[in-house]
Amino acid sequence: MANPACRTAIVTGASRGIGAATVRRLRKDGLAVHAVARSAAPLKALAEETGCTALALDIADRAAVLAAFGAIDADVLVNNASPLVRSAPAWEASPEDIDALVDVNMRGVLNCLAATVPGMKARGRGHIVNLGSMAGTWIFPGMPVYAMTKAAIHSLSHTLRLDLHGSGVRVSEIAPGRVETGAHLALMADREDGRRRFYEGYESLLAEDIAEAIAFVLSAPQRMDVSFMEIVPTDQSYGGSAFHRRGAA
Repeated sequence: MANPACRTAIVTGASRGIGAATVRRLRKDGLAVHAVARSAAPLKALAEETGCTALALDIADRAAVLAAFGAIDADVLVNNASPLVRSAPAWEASPEDIDALVDVNMRGVLNCLAATVPGMKARGRGHIVNLGSMAGTWIFPGMPVYAMTKAAIHSLSHTLRLDLHGSGVRVSEIAPGRVETGAHLALMADREDGRRRFYEGYESLLAEDIAEAIAFVLSAPQRMDVSFMEIVPTDQSYGGSAFHRRGAA
């Protein structure tokens, strides 16, 4: 059950995966949800399914974000959006992938904060939920730029708590391990090879598991802020470096 102070939410990256699952979960709790993503068609389908409000825009565009969010008295902001990019060592990361990660995972988050935090502070209530990653706090090979941006989210979450001290606005960072959303397939040139490597035989988390975690931190009494939550599959070891495979690839 959502905290009564949580009535209206904005969820970014809502066209698929964790974002779409979160929209469904928050609508189940009765929140008015504004679902944000660049892809209009899946948002339209999600709106027809859940009754959410679809907002098709690029969160890297500050003017568009300020204009779209300006009339929304958001009690909840879920910063979930993240682009799909290839896995590569730092010296091989393409400029396009670097730009996409920085634009969405860093600039986009800052734009969303600029559009929502002043209103939260003025009303004396609000909850910011940042979707981080185990890659932001642990070392994984082959995805350094993604990890850098998620490490920035980890640092930002700490700083937000200091900057919002005494405001009544809560900040939660959720850092998942492997979630079977299909996002891992973008890491590989061969998507079928990616499916075998990351999903077949593994009991990964599901998008709905992370949505439940978001609902949990939002449901906490106002006196309680779940500041950091790391969520891993039972079969993924501490730090995420090893994952027990139950079935053959």
